[in-house]
Amino acid sequence: MKRHLSVLMLAARSTIYKILGLFTAMAAIEGALFWFVLQKMPSGDPVGLEQLLRQSRIALVCGICFLLLCALLSMTGSEFGGGKLRYTVQRLSVREEAVVFLWAGYNAVCFFLFWAVQLVIVLVLCRLYVTQMDTAYVSGQTIFLAFYRSNFLHSLLPLEEISRYVRNGILILTLGVCASCFSFRQRRGERGSAVVVLAVIVAVSFPNAMGSFGSDIFLSLVALCIAAGAVAGIWKERGGENGS
Repeated sequence: MKRHLSVLMLAARSTIYKILGLFTAMAAIEGALFWFVLQKMPSGDPVGLEQLLRQSRIALVCGICFLLLCALLSMTGSEFGGGKLRYTVQRLSVREEAVVFLWAGYNAVCFFLFWAVQLVIVLVLCRLYVTQMDTAYVSGQTIFLAFYRSNFLHSLLPLEEISRYVRNGILILTLGVCASCFSFRQRRGERGSAVVVLAVIVAVSFPNAMGSFGSDIFLSLVALCIAAGAVAGIWKERGGENGS
């Protein structure tokens, strides 16, 4: 157990401060953009909450930060800088397959935290909008309705749409697996394209319209197939090493 915990701590120590910095930067940039657009809004012609979020480019900032997080987690355990992490793992007497799955779990937690932080940010911005607007233009349902009308907000918090929660959960898990598989392949001088493909698909497809049950299922299946292919490649690789 201590050996496996050491492997997890190895990933955490190399990424935790960078991830916290990324979250802080995302919150600061999104907050600044939202406040700027809110202050520029004509007083006599108020803009709806979901339209204001769209004009603030919140979704774009979120997408960029998401891709940066994918890159950061994928680089964890790689040897781009000339390190020899394989030797460190071998000294801990932990099989590399176990390292892949341990780091996949850690990565999934990081992606979950990214989602949670982004949700908190938009909830705070929504609340700011309500407090800044004239009471004649807002009500107790303003934020609730925005999460139904905005594809981005609804994908962050799908409310009663169970398929979107399932989709988001699968995306979190599969992204964690693919990011972990990337470093495994990089340590062998190979290319791990699964995380790149999945990250691009998620960045493009995440803000889907409400009621897209078929699309949610399709994206979930695609993510599972990509992750399964990445894991299968690792087992094949390890089988070849053990057989040689």
